[in-house]
Amino acid sequence: MFDGLDEIAWSELAHAYGSAHDTPGLLRQAGSKDSEVASQAISDLHGSIFHQGTVYPATVTAVPFLAELAAGAANRRDEFAWMLGMLADDRHAHGDAFSRVRAAVTAQLELLVALLDDADPQVREAAAYATAKAGVTAEPLWRRWAVEDDPAVRASLALALGEVTPAAAESVLADATEHGDSQVRVAAAVALLRAGLDWPAGTIPALVAAIDDGAAVTWSWARGADWSEEIVTEPPAPVAVVVVEHMLRSGNPKTRESGLWALSTRCDARRSAPPVFVPLVAPLLDDPNPDVRARVMDVLRQAGAAAGQFADVVADVAGRFPDTAGEPGFTVEYRSVETLQRLGDPRWVEPVCAAVDRGHRFRFMPGTVRFTPEVLAAVRGRLVTHPTSAEVLAGMVGHWGTDADVLVPDLLAALPHAGPQIAGTLLMLGHDDHAAVPHWRTRALEAGDLQAALAVRRLTRDSDVVLDALRAILAGKARAPWTSVSVIGELGGTLAPLLPIAATYLTGTADPVHPQRDKQVLAARVAAAVAGPESVLPTVKAVLVAGDTPARHAADLIADLAHSSPAAVAHLEPQLRIRLGDRWSRLSAARALARLGIPTAELAEPLSRGIADYGGRFALAIILELQAVETIPALEEHLSRDDRCGVGGSADDIVWADELLQEHIKEAIARLRSAAGPYVKGRSARAPGGATDAQ
Repeated sequence: MFDGLDEIAWSELAHAYGSAHDTPGLLRQAGSKDSEVASQAISDLHGSIFHQGTVYPATVTAVPFLAELAAGAANRRDEFAWMLGMLADDRHAHGDAFSRVRAAVTAQLELLVALLDDADPQVREAAAYATAKAGVTAEPLWRRWAVEDDPAVRASLALALGEVTPAAAESVLADATEHGDSQVRVAAAVALLRAGLDWPAGTIPALVAAIDDGAAVTWSWARGADWSEEIVTEPPAPVAVVVVEHMLRSGNPKTRESGLWALSTRCDARRSAPPVFVPLVAPLLDDPNPDVRARVMDVLRQAGAAAGQFADVVADVAGRFPDTAGEPGFTVEYRSVETLQRLGDPRWVEPVCAAVDRGHRFRFMPGTVRFTPEVLAAVRGRLVTHPTSAEVLAGMVGHWGTDADVLVPDLLAALPHAGPQIAGTLLMLGHDDHAAVPHWRTRALEAGDLQAALAVRRLTRDSDVVLDALRAILAGKARAPWTSVSVIGELGGTLAPLLPIAATYLTGTADPVHPQRDKQVLAARVAAAVAGPESVLPTVKAVLVAGDTPARHAADLIADLAHSSPAAVAHLEPQLRIRLGDRWSRLSAARALARLGIPTAELAEPLSRGIADYGGRFALAIILELQAVETIPALEEHLSRDDRCGVGGSADDIVWADELLQEHIKEAIARLRSAAGPYVKGRSARAPGGATDAQ
């Protein structure tokens, strides 16, 4: 074993932590007779050559040795076989080296096929998976199926046959859905589903009975966070409804919980699902099992507007929030308050404020509180009668924008009770007030908050506070702002004292650390404002070329410079066009190109794709800024699709975020049509520079 291991220049290969010099030692330890040593080495190999699913050049070279370990290690041979299968499975593995890793695993197919006849059933189970992912033909699988009597191995073989030879396996799998061991019934049902084959009559009750018995699909074979979600998310809606109904009627509370999880996952995946599936939870609102009842409230928390039909029940649970607000974690009462906040139901206000009155401290996700006139009235009433509630309430309304204007006098009146929080809310609302200046100065000095510093400057004409905030970022530990701060360029020569600090960032190369790249772009803004863009462009270009989120900030700066110095940045057009393929920065790159005179008709595709990107929350604002009417067909297509557009910041917010996005898309389409007049399909591109005219 390990022939040629030391002849490889491992230090010249890379894994997740840089040089792979430690990989040969880990491979040897993984083969140790000491089970604990082997276990730790396997864990370390997962962390280095297979880090969170990413594979590397070192992974390619390690594959033959992993195969040797699967065949001959003293301990845990099945774990090596499972790992090899996952390395060849694009649902588990990814990265630039993936195709080479998969080819390396395929090259070990003969060895993996031999493991189908291993004496250890755990190895045979893993081998069925690994051979399927490595490209095995059907014959070895059928041969093993004919003699295999271990249920776990037969389950893995059923999934492999369904993947490798679905048509030939259909009758065998159909029979297994009703007559096999519970684990085999589950695997056969999932195999048919994946192959696009119908379930025979009787499959659903047999499947749910197997789940009641504790049967499951092995994690490597699963295609989601919980294997059972697939049997609800993948079938046609009528079939999925029957599956959910059977699971929710199960006598096993764990099965009922799994059904609720799967139901929620389908709602996350499809826009058409909540109206059909959310009503199915009604019988479980009074379930005898508290864990099931809690899971129902979690489903409603994630269900979007469809949860509104159960608002009274949710409000009853939320009313107990003062009693549990001091408990750690996300209690069912906390989740219920969030649901009311998302629904725009004002019945969350009193329990939250009552919890504050009892001295409890807690935080809700920013932006969860939906604006409605009823919520506005409830918040305002509480601010007027109990200004001590301002600390918690102020933080919940900052994202309301102009809808919160009527609250400003009440917020200012409560400033003595919650100065820092209210000052932050006023900043979010864009309301400048001298009463908040002391708090904004503190934010600028201690946290390097540029928005606070700029607000102070607007009110007092004091530019030193902006210099102090910039210094706290560039010479201190404060992070660069995550949004563009174009206004810095207006300070011009006032920023001259910062040039020595800024110069340390203008290296002409992109820093390897993302937050430092963000500071490079901020330093470039400072230097360009004082001395012009020429000296900063090599660094800006380097950050742009390096991609990811810092490239967005670089493109934003280029877009700003395109106004004042278009000739200086015109040469960056090729690099900006490359960034149109980068989901982290394509929106800002498109805006920069538009400001350089590229017609929006040429940018409609990346602008439209940007809605589903990391920066999707910025897409509609940029489309409206550029008056890109050519995006209207794509925006309408976004509205017509059933698949969710995942732009939420939390796994719990997928439905809410997508529903809100749909509202914003409708508003954007209306505004585009209103500003541009009747939209004519096939409208010609605007003249170069047209995007700039819209500013």
